[in-house]
Amino acid sequence: MASDSRLTLTARREQDDKQIVQLSVGQSDSSYKTFLAPNNVGLSTSGDADIQGAPVAGYVESFISEKLAQDPPEVDGVPERLLDYFRKFPGPPNIQFHVAGYKTENDERQQHVWDVAVSTGVIERQNPPGRQGATWGGEADILARLVQRVGVLDSEGRVVEALPYHKVPWQFFTLQDAIDFAVYAVRVTIDSIRFLPRPKTVGGPIDVLVIKPNEAFWVQRKQLHT
Repeated sequence: MASDSRLTLTARREQDDKQIVQLSVGQSDSSYKTFLAPNNVGLSTSGDADIQGAPVAGYVESFISEKLAQDPPEVDGVPERLLDYFRKFPGPPNIQFHVAGYKTENDERQQHVWDVAVSTGVIERQNPPGRQGATWGGEADILARLVQRVGVLDSEGRVVEALPYHKVPWQFFTLQDAIDFAVYAVRVTIDSIRFLPRPKTVGGPIDVLVIKPNEAFWVQRKQLHT
């Protein structure tokens, strides 16, 4: 699992009683978006950066402490607890979680990756048995263009030419390949947004969490310092 560190504040204001101007300002490059929970379960968050004016990271840490620490569920039990916790806030907030870890099934440790959409209350498993790949949230369009089929469109939005497509061979990834791809996915988003006329919502250090069948550890994670 990997995430960037940028916290962006977005505000809207009216001009001349008609025009709405949206302002997006990068407030911090030290926000935490990926977390390690009990039972070697990883959580990552995207979407709204605050709840009632306070950063989401603090709420995630409180959730882990209050709802997972004393009675740690297996990975597939975490999504429901996330929804129960975060849907109590007004809105509810437009936050998406990825939950990843391992569960013992038929005497084997099986990967589980879940997507949790707080605003809609939808929980969906992203990696049913036999499927390899990658899943991501937040500013998803840049990476999607790089790993999915794309083509040249005409003025009416019709595909006039399919561009060459080379499918990523996920099934042959080593653990190091997966780490490299996770960093690449965040980095290419940061670098692309830099040159595009769009809000600079992704940036800062990249945190990387590795989850294996019987352990989890940080490959890189920003540290507090003076």
